[in-house]
Order: sequence, then C-alpha cells, then structure tokens
Amino acid sequence: MNLERKFEKELAKDLRKETADKLRDIRKKPQSFRDLQKESVLPPEYEKPEIKERFEELKKSIFGRIFKTENFREKEAFLSAILQSEKQSYIEETKKEYENKFNEILKNCPLTPEERKEYLSTEAMEKLSLNDYLILTKRLSGEAFYHVTRYGVRENTFMSTGGGHTMGKGEFVNSLTPLLEDGHIKDCTTTVLSNKERAQSMINEEFLREQKESGKSVEEVVEKILANYGTDYFLDRESSHFSYGEQKHHMYGGENNYQFFFYYPVEYILQNDFYHSTRESQITIGQGYYYNRSGIKQQYNDFEIFNFGEGVPINAGILCITGDIQVDPKTGSQYLLENGKPVVDENGEFKKPGKTISSQEYWENYFNIHPELKPSKVMYENFYTYAKGENQELENWAKSKKIHKQDENKQQEFLDYKNQKIEALREVFIEVIKEKYKELKS
Repeated sequence: MNLERKFEKELAKDLRKETADKLRDIRKKPQSFRDLQKESVLPPEYEKPEIKERFEELKKSIFGRIFKTENFREKEAFLSAILQSEKQSYIEETKKEYENKFNEILKNCPLTPEERKEYLSTEAMEKLSLNDYLILTKRLSGEAFYHVTRYGVRENTFMSTGGGHTMGKGEFVNSLTPLLEDGHIKDCTTTVLSNKERAQSMINEEFLREQKESGKSVEEVVEKILANYGTDYFLDRESSHFSYGEQKHHMYGGENNYQFFFYYPVEYILQNDFYHSTRESQITIGQGYYYNRSGIKQQYNDFEIFNFGEGVPINAGILCITGDIQVDPKTGSQYLLENGKPVVDENGEFKKPGKTISSQEYWENYFNIHPELKPSKVMYENFYTYAKGENQELENWAKSKKIHKQDENKQQEFLDYKNQKIEALREVFIEVIKEKYKELKS
C-alpha cells in the first residue's frame, strides 16, 4: 500500500495537476547557451547578473562561437552548469511547495469513520510500512501515547508519591529484547500469570518470615498480598502503562540520552477498544497538552490501557531508538560491561569501552542476526507528533472508551474478567508461598 499516492489521488487532484503543469514548464526552460539563443527575449528569471552577463559575453564572442575555442567552450559549459542548477532549484522549490501544501491538506482532512476502520485496525497498522505510517499520522490529531522500555545501565530514576521508582539503578537492565520476543506490551497481571518467577520477585522474604513466625497460614498470607496488589483499584496492575503527549525516558529509561520507546497515535488505541482509564484528576485526551485540569504537570503521565490482557502489539506502533550514541559493539551499551555488570572507575564513574560503533549500527547488526525480533517499524531518532490544539471530538471519543462508561454488558465483562484474574492470581501466589514457606528455616 502506498498511502501517499492514494491520498494524493483522493484529496489533492487539483494540486497534483497544478504542480505537474509547473514542473512541465520548468523542464522546458533553457539549460544551455544554445537554448537561450532561441529565446527572442531573455526570460525575466534569467535577468540575474551571473546569467545575463555571461550570456551577453558569449553572444559577442563571434570568433569563439565559430571556431569553438577552448575559452568559449569553458564559458559555455560554465553557463550551462548555472542554467541547469537554476532549473533544478526551481524543480526542488516546486516540489517543496507541493509537499507543504499537501501536508496542509492532510492535516485538514481527518479520517472518516469508514477510514478509521480501514486504516486503524491492528491488522492494518501492523502491515503499514514506516513511510505509510508516517503519512497516516498527518491525518490524525497529533495526540499520541508513548511507552518507554529499557536497555543498558539504569541511570534514570525518580521518586513518586508511591515510593521510589529506582529498581535496577546502576545495573544493566534489559526489558527491550524480552518485549520484542513477546511482541506485546502487556500488563503486570498477565506477566505474573505466565511467569512464576515474576510472582516470586514480588514477595519480600522478611515479610514472609514475619508472617510464618506469627503463625499465619499460606491462605492468609496470600490474602494480604492480594489486598496490596497494585492500588486500591484493579486497573493499575491489569493495564499496560503509557505516557501521553511526551515520552518519559528521563524517568523510566535506562542510560542517559539513550532512548528506547514505542509510539502510538491516540486514535489507534481508541479505535481498537483498548479501554483506557487514568488516575483521578490526571490528564485528559484531547486537550493538546500533558497537564492535568489543575494545571499541574504530571510526574508519571501514567495512562492505563486496558484490553482484557491481550496487550498492545508492538508492530502496531513505531520503535524509536536513539541512533547516534557511541556504544560497545559487543553489548550495545555506552558503558564497559564485565559479566553483565558496569565497570566503575576510581572516581565511581561508569567506564566507557575503548572501541565503539553507533547505536544505529549496533541495532541494525542485531536485527540482521535476529530478524524475527525486528519490529515492522523502527526509527533511529526520537519521533513525536504534536496536537493541533484542543479537540473536543477526540476528548468525547476518549471519554466514551473509559471502562465505567461502557454499556452494562461491557461492565459485566470487565467484572467477570477481574474476578477470574484474582482467582488465577490466588492460585499462583498460593503455590509460590507454599514453596517459600518450605524454604524458610523454622
């Protein structure tokens, strides 16, 4: 599919014809001394001194024209080069003018409901080439979700009202390649249910020892764990988490300036029944900025995208990787690693490797070796789109997608799902606690 050509034919017929006519006329313009001689009057655009003076000089050089002297041929070639450069400049200028006008047309032609179904389905978005994807975004609002993932030594951490978001600080962390292997950005609960080690990592051994010493049964301990699972509402751990309006590498990412994140247009999430919810008083889609209604910039910008455990497919978005970071050709990190850990110098700083390549070269090599892990759309730069201002229609669409505003059938489906997952979690944690109780010394 070539969306650019398709949209040109559908939305810019007049502009295409106008531009084609302009280019046709430009290509007829003189590009040599002989061509200019055929003109009865020097065209106005060629009245420039560097053209006119050389043209008049060649016209007066009768001897040179007759005998084609070396001096004449050199001056003639020089004038031809100027004329050809002028022609190419007119062509490029016309093409740029067309591009600007076409982009303006796209910006002012939002997708119709029928086109949303055609272009914004997960199947369609996954199949789009990068170029088609970028063309499509020009017909959208510019509002977007971003999901940061980590690769490298974790340097970016922050404090939140819920405690420190510092896990893995100073260690080599790789959440990128497991995500590429899975193919979906999933929620915590789905991950726990598919990976018992994740459940084990969530249980504090000191807490468990206290519970056993106080005579608490396995079932009682599990009930305490479930009571503190996530926040007071179920959606926190049942949702994939995204930021809105800007990516948050400086809070959630790994190495400084070495960014990895996925980009998704808001319209894609809404079109595909990914029911989203946000924390109370947090940002609202359609406002064109990422502040809450009280005007306070959000620390998390934590949007919860819920879609019954399916996860958001990575091939429906764009993976953005910083491409100009100098990294170790063996590890892809900016820092020297030994046995998977960063080497620290006498000043407590992470050591840099002696030999480096660009991060783009590293990941292109990596994807050549592991083509099955390469997402369908990768950019080695930070790709953003920006809202064109407040969008009430988009805001209303987003509000209608919130779980608790769905019809009764959807609400019941959500409640049934919630109860089913709690029971599944209970079984996993019972198994894990029983094993850990046995490991603890009496």
